[in-house]
Amino acid sequence: MFKDTQNYNLAVIEDNEGDFFLLQEYISEKVNKITITRFIRFSDFDSYIQNQPKSVDVVILDLSLPDKNGLELVQSVLEKSPNTPVIVLTGYSDVKVAEKSIDLGVSLYLLKDEINSESLYNSLTLTLGTQEIL
Repeated sequence: MFKDTQNYNLAVIEDNEGDFFLLQEYISEKVNKITITRFIRFSDFDSYIQNQPKSVDVVILDLSLPDKNGLELVQSVLEKSPNTPVIVLTGYSDVKVAEKSIDLGVSLYLLKDEINSESLYNSLTLTLGTQEIL
């Protein structure tokens, strides 16, 4: 089984423990070197990114957090980390929210129920521009 040896630093903004665990499992199936920093609230991510603005390669964002949600959350993350690609990973299949998120600058909008290790890895490498044809 192929495992990527590139080093990835991910910020995962996800309040659901089970969803975060599954995300970790999927990514670790495909990537050897990974640092995942989890944030349960937007405010925690905000504090972190102010102190370490270049420490994250990709933000993976759930749209429903205890302190902020929806398009307001998307806009806030993009403003706080404007040079970092953002992948929305949500349980809500709202086409209008997906379109507006992409319009705001989100790289990808994915549904939690439709991902697996392969699709998540492909989304990550596509977003970072590191995808290779194997």
